[in-house]
Amino acid sequence: MTSDEDKEGVGYVPDESDLDEEEAKVPEKNLQEEAGHKKKSMSRRAHHRAVDPEALLRSTAAERDEFKDKYLRGLAEMDNFRKRMKKERDEFQKYVLSEVLLDLLQIYDNLERALRAKTAEQDKGIVSGVEIIRKQFLELLKKYQVLEIDALGQHFDPAFHEALSKEEREGISRAVVVEVYQKGFTYHDKLLRPALTKVAIPVAAPAVENEPEP
Repeated sequence: MTSDEDKEGVGYVPDESDLDEEEAKVPEKNLQEEAGHKKKSMSRRAHHRAVDPEALLRSTAAERDEFKDKYLRGLAEMDNFRKRMKKERDEFQKYVLSEVLLDLLQIYDNLERALRAKTAEQDKGIVSGVEIIRKQFLELLKKYQVLEIDALGQHFDPAFHEALSKEEREGISRAVVVEVYQKGFTYHDKLLRPALTKVAIPVAAPAVENEPEP
Protein backbone atom coordinates (compact mmCIF):
# COMPACT_ATOMS: atom_id res chain seq x y z
CA MET A 1 0.00 0.00 0.00
CA THR A 2 1.28 3.41 -0.87
CA SER A 3 1.59 5.79 2.06
CA ASP A 4 0.44 9.45 2.12
CA GLU A 5 4.02 10.60 2.02
CA ASP A 6 4.53 8.62 -1.16
CA LYS A 7 1.54 10.38 -2.70
CA GLU A 8 3.07 13.73 -2.09
CA GLY A 9 6.35 12.67 -3.56
CA VAL A 10 7.78 13.45 -6.95
CA GLY A 11 6.12 11.78 -9.87
CA TYR A 12 2.82 11.24 -8.04
CA VAL A 13 -0.12 10.76 -10.40
CA PRO A 14 -3.57 11.24 -8.80
CA ASP A 15 -5.91 8.36 -9.08
CA GLU A 16 -9.44 8.49 -10.43
CA SER A 17 -11.05 9.07 -7.02
CA ASP A 18 -9.03 12.22 -6.49
CA LEU A 19 -9.97 13.52 -9.89
CA ASP A 20 -13.66 12.90 -9.27
CA GLU A 21 -13.49 14.87 -6.03
CA GLU A 22 -11.88 17.88 -7.71
CA GLU A 23 -14.30 17.79 -10.60
CA ALA A 24 -17.23 17.74 -8.16
CA LYS A 25 -16.01 20.95 -6.55
CA VAL A 26 -15.98 22.89 -9.84
CA PRO A 27 -19.74 22.69 -10.63
CA GLU A 28 -20.56 23.58 -7.02
CA LYS A 29 -18.45 26.72 -7.31
CA ASN A 30 -20.05 27.62 -10.62
CA LEU A 31 -23.51 27.18 -9.12
CA GLN A 32 -22.65 29.52 -6.24
CA GLU A 33 -21.27 32.13 -8.62
CA GLU A 34 -24.35 31.86 -10.84
CA ALA A 35 -26.67 32.21 -7.84
CA GLY A 36 -24.74 35.31 -6.75
CA HIS A 37 -25.10 36.83 -10.22
CA LYS A 38 -28.84 36.13 -10.24
CA LYS A 39 -29.24 37.70 -6.78
CA LYS A 40 -27.40 40.83 -7.86
CA SER A 41 -29.46 41.00 -11.07
CA MET A 42 -32.73 40.69 -9.14
CA SER A 43 -31.56 43.33 -6.69
CA ARG A 44 -30.75 45.72 -9.57
CA ARG A 45 -34.19 45.10 -11.17
CA ALA A 46 -35.94 45.70 -7.84
CA HIS A 47 -33.97 48.89 -7.40
CA HIS A 48 -34.98 50.09 -10.87
CA ARG A 49 -38.62 49.30 -10.12
CA ALA A 50 -38.46 51.20 -6.81
CA VAL A 51 -37.18 54.37 -8.43
CA ASP A 52 -39.36 54.17 -11.55
CA PRO A 53 -39.92 57.89 -12.43
CA GLU A 54 -43.48 57.45 -13.70
CA ALA A 55 -44.59 55.51 -10.64
CA LEU A 56 -42.91 58.04 -8.38
CA LEU A 57 -44.63 60.90 -10.24
CA ARG A 58 -48.03 59.25 -9.93
CA SER A 59 -47.51 58.62 -6.23
CA THR A 60 -46.41 62.21 -5.64
CA ALA A 61 -49.38 63.56 -7.60
CA ALA A 62 -51.78 61.42 -5.55
CA GLU A 63 -50.28 62.68 -2.29
CA ARG A 64 -50.47 66.25 -3.58
CA ASP A 65 -54.16 65.87 -4.46
CA GLU A 66 -54.88 64.36 -1.04
CA PHE A 67 -53.17 67.21 0.81
CA LYS A 68 -54.88 69.77 -1.43
CA ASP A 69 -58.28 68.24 -0.71
CA LYS A 70 -57.63 68.31 3.04
CA TYR A 71 -56.45 71.91 2.79
CA LEU A 72 -59.54 73.04 0.87
CA ARG A 73 -61.85 71.23 3.29
CA GLY A 74 -60.08 72.90 6.19
CA LEU A 75 -60.53 76.31 4.56
CA ALA A 76 -64.23 75.62 3.99
CA GLU A 77 -64.72 74.57 7.62
CA MET A 78 -62.94 77.69 8.86
CA ASP A 79 -65.06 79.89 6.58
CA ASN A 80 -68.28 78.27 7.82
CA PHE A 81 -67.14 78.68 11.42
CA ARG A 82 -66.34 82.36 10.84
CA LYS A 83 -69.75 82.98 9.22
CA ARG A 84 -71.54 81.16 12.06
CA MET A 85 -69.70 83.20 14.69
CA LYS A 86 -70.50 86.44 12.86
CA LYS A 87 -74.18 85.51 12.66
CA GLU A 88 -74.30 84.68 16.37
CA ARG A 89 -72.49 87.92 17.22
CA ASP A 90 -74.92 89.93 15.09
CA GLU A 91 -77.88 88.22 16.72
CA PHE A 92 -76.48 88.94 20.17
CA GLN A 93 -75.83 92.59 19.35
CA LYS A 94 -79.28 92.88 17.82
CA TYR A 95 -81.20 91.71 20.88
CA VAL A 96 -78.85 92.47 23.77
CA LEU A 97 -80.42 95.94 24.13
CA SER A 98 -83.95 94.63 24.65
CA GLU A 99 -83.93 95.19 28.41
CA VAL A 100 -82.47 98.69 28.04
CA LEU A 101 -85.04 99.59 25.41
CA LEU A 102 -87.87 98.44 27.64
CA ASP A 103 -86.63 100.81 30.34
CA LEU A 104 -86.43 103.65 27.82
CA LEU A 105 -89.99 102.95 26.75
CA GLN A 106 -91.15 103.71 30.30
CA ILE A 107 -89.74 107.22 29.84
CA TYR A 108 -91.61 107.46 26.57
CA ASP A 109 -94.82 106.42 28.33
CA ASN A 110 -94.38 109.22 30.87
CA LEU A 111 -93.97 111.75 28.06
CA GLU A 112 -97.15 110.45 26.47
CA ARG A 113 -99.06 110.81 29.74
CA ALA A 114 -97.74 114.33 30.28
CA LEU A 115 -98.98 115.38 26.85
CA ARG A 116 -102.41 113.84 27.40
CA ALA A 117 -102.74 115.57 30.77
CA LYS A 118 -102.13 119.09 29.40
CA THR A 119 -104.79 121.74 30.01
CA ALA A 120 -105.55 125.08 28.51
CA GLU A 121 -104.00 126.79 31.51
CA GLN A 122 -100.66 125.10 31.04
CA ASP A 123 -97.86 126.99 29.49
CA LYS A 124 -97.78 126.29 25.77
CA GLY A 125 -93.99 126.45 25.76
CA ILE A 126 -93.72 123.55 28.21
CA VAL A 127 -96.13 121.46 26.17
CA SER A 128 -94.34 122.16 22.92
CA GLY A 129 -90.99 121.34 24.58
CA VAL A 130 -92.29 117.97 25.74
CA GLU A 131 -93.61 117.32 22.25
CA ILE A 132 -90.18 118.01 20.77
CA ILE A 133 -88.58 115.62 23.27
CA ARG A 134 -91.11 112.94 22.37
CA LYS A 135 -90.35 113.29 18.66
CA GLN A 136 -86.62 113.13 19.30
CA PHE A 137 -87.14 110.05 21.39
CA LEU A 138 -89.13 108.40 18.61
CA GLU A 139 -86.38 109.15 16.12
CA LEU A 140 -83.84 107.58 18.46
CA LEU A 141 -85.98 104.47 18.76
CA LYS A 142 -86.35 104.23 14.98
CA LYS A 143 -82.57 104.50 14.60
CA TYR A 144 -82.25 101.29 16.58
CA GLN A 145 -85.12 99.57 14.71
CA VAL A 146 -87.64 100.06 17.53
CA LEU A 147 -90.90 100.76 15.71
CA GLU A 148 -94.34 101.59 17.06
CA ILE A 149 -97.12 99.08 16.43
CA ASP A 150 -99.97 100.67 14.53
CA ALA A 151 -102.89 99.29 16.54
CA LEU A 152 -105.72 101.87 16.65
CA GLY A 153 -108.49 100.95 14.21
CA GLN A 154 -106.78 97.71 13.21
CA HIS A 155 -108.19 94.23 13.48
CA PHE A 156 -107.21 92.70 16.79
CA ASP A 157 -104.06 90.60 16.42
CA PRO A 158 -103.14 88.60 19.54
CA ALA A 159 -99.56 88.36 18.26
CA PHE A 160 -99.11 92.13 18.74
CA HIS A 161 -102.11 93.33 20.77
CA GLU A 162 -103.24 92.58 24.29
CA ALA A 163 -106.90 93.24 25.12
CA LEU A 164 -107.44 94.76 28.56
CA SER A 165 -111.13 95.42 27.96
CA LYS A 166 -113.78 94.83 25.32
CA GLU A 167 -117.22 96.03 24.32
CA GLU A 168 -119.83 94.89 21.85
CA ARG A 169 -120.54 97.08 18.82
CA GLU A 170 -122.92 96.92 15.93
CA GLY A 171 -121.76 96.89 12.32
CA ILE A 172 -118.51 94.95 12.72
CA SER A 173 -117.76 91.35 11.89
CA ARG A 174 -114.34 91.07 13.55
CA ALA A 175 -112.71 92.34 16.71
CA VAL A 176 -111.26 95.84 16.23
CA VAL A 177 -108.93 97.90 18.42
CA VAL A 178 -110.84 101.04 19.43
CA GLU A 179 -108.49 102.43 22.06
CA VAL A 180 -104.81 102.09 22.93
CA TYR A 181 -103.92 102.30 26.61
CA GLN A 182 -100.20 101.77 26.03
CA LYS A 183 -98.41 101.63 22.72
CA GLY A 184 -96.64 98.49 21.62
CA PHE A 185 -93.30 98.27 19.84
CA THR A 186 -91.30 95.83 17.72
CA TYR A 187 -87.52 95.47 17.67
CA HIS A 188 -86.03 94.25 14.38
CA ASP A 189 -89.50 92.95 13.44
CA LYS A 190 -89.66 90.98 16.68
CA LEU A 191 -92.25 91.85 19.31
CA LEU A 192 -90.67 93.93 22.06
CA ARG A 193 -93.89 94.53 23.96
CA PRO A 194 -97.56 94.26 22.90
CA ALA A 195 -99.96 97.15 22.62
CA LEU A 196 -102.43 97.31 25.55
CA THR A 197 -105.82 97.91 23.98
CA LYS A 198 -109.58 98.14 24.27
CA VAL A 199 -111.30 95.94 21.70
CA ALA A 200 -114.73 96.18 20.09
CA ILE A 201 -116.30 92.85 19.25
CA PRO A 202 -119.36 92.00 17.15
CA VAL A 203 -122.68 91.91 18.95
CA ALA A 204 -123.42 88.35 19.96
CA ALA A 205 -126.39 86.79 18.21
CA PRO A 206 -129.31 86.17 20.58
CA ALA A 207 -129.56 82.64 21.80
CA VAL A 208 -132.27 80.66 20.02
CA GLU A 209 -134.47 78.64 22.31
CA ASN A 210 -134.96 75.05 21.30
CA GLU A 211 -138.43 74.49 19.87
CA PRO A 212 -140.44 71.75 21.54
CA GLU A 213 -140.33 68.49 19.71
CA PRO A 214 -143.58 67.61 17.95
